[in-house]
Amino acid sequence: MSNNHNHQQSKYLPKLKALVNQPNSWNAFKEHLDVLLEAQHRTMEQATDPVDIYKAQGAVQMIKYLRGLRDQVNSALETKK
Repeated sequence: MSNNHNHQQSKYLPKLKALVNQPNSWNAFKEHLDVLLEAQHRTMEQATDPVDIYKAQGAVQMIKYLRGLRDQVNSALETKK
């Protein structure tokens, strides 16, 4: 990762701490992501156009990134200590 990307993360990750460490909010967010993930999997299963498959794959990748946000935020905050 570039230094610029790390610098940008250091600005916003602490602001996300409240979201990712509130169990009710985080669990509701994860449930929402699970619904979105299922929808993208259905899209990939039913797609006949390769472009639609690629778009769904990109969406799945981003959803998985967001599911790992809690660990990323907490890890970054631990590193800062």
